[in-house]
Amino acid sequence: MGNRIFQQAREAVQEAQNAMEATHTPQAQAEATEKINRAKQALSQAFADSSLAEREQLMQLQNSLYELSEEFTTESK
Repeated sequence: MGNRIFQQAREAVQEAQNAMEATHTPQAQAEATEKINRAKQALSQAFADSSLAEREQLMQLQNSLYELSEEFTTESK
């Protein structure tokens, strides 16, 4: 069995990425923002109890989420 918190963080990032791709309405944009924040929190929690290999993957997920959220913020303006 893998690290459950690590898996939840990966899933939260995926949900945020999917939500950011479908931001055609103000409600969808608000939902995407909420999922981005949830993913950031999940990543933060996962770092505390992860192996070195998992931390490397979490850093990649964090970078990916950061890049997408920067694009999302720019497009939302």
